[in-house]
Amino acid sequence: MFFNARKNGYDAGEGPVRYLDGSSLARPLDAPRPQMVVMAAFVLVAAIIGGVFLFNVIDNVSHSAERAQATMEQNLARPASMESLPNLASLVGMDVEGIKAAFAEAGWSVADKGALSGDTSGKIDLIKLPADVSEAQALLMYSNVSSLSATDATLLLNGSWQFTAEPGDYADMRVKYADFSSGSVEAAVQTAIASEGFDPATAGEMGVDESGNTFQEGTVAVGDGTYHWRVSAIGLSSVYSIKGLPETAVYVGIRLYA
Repeated sequence: MFFNARKNGYDAGEGPVRYLDGSSLARPLDAPRPQMVVMAAFVLVAAIIGGVFLFNVIDNVSHSAERAQATMEQNLARPASMESLPNLASLVGMDVEGIKAAFAEAGWSVADKGALSGDTSGKIDLIKLPADVSEAQALLMYSNVSSLSATDATLLLNGSWQFTAEPGDYADMRVKYADFSSGSVEAAVQTAIASEGFDPATAGEMGVDESGNTFQEGTVAVGDGTYHWRVSAIGLSSVYSIKGLPETAVYVGIRLYA
């Protein structure tokens, strides 16, 4: 007990009536010294814990934006998507297994989004996984990109791309990705054309379609046939509503079709 127990004495009264001794109520209410030391120790420990907690809260609030920015910059420092784009013309005539084998031979880890989603249409839908992102994590993040933070979005989008091909002879192929380094939609279009090895001499003038995409298109000879290509680009913010992404980020689509 913190306080010394005191027995209540009684004053003698007249006759059978006895009264409590109230003298103890006038004494100072002081705890014994050992108990005071223990109480002081508890107060000191509580103050230290509270101080550490408050420091952590303030640090998290004041520096969280800085840490998020640093993480995003680290994500953007990884190899860009354009450095590992599939050459669409080289895939002409391949079936789904041939395309997967070509990607594996190139050293790319891919997730079969179409198969995992139960799509039975025959359409090919493959996602090239970025570094440090597992198949399960990438598929989950791709299911709702707009809900991601800027750090998670750059982790997913920089270094990845999505390849699709229509069923049949797979003569209509597309690859889509985010370009964080070109700096403008016009530059992103030119970067994509160069990455695919398309001849700019076959291309028409750059234009803007009804959806606001800046595009350029031309033709390429594949075997004995001629295929059409179209490269289009638009600000990434027009596709995904994600706060904090670089304003110059671009969403690019490349299409090759007969």
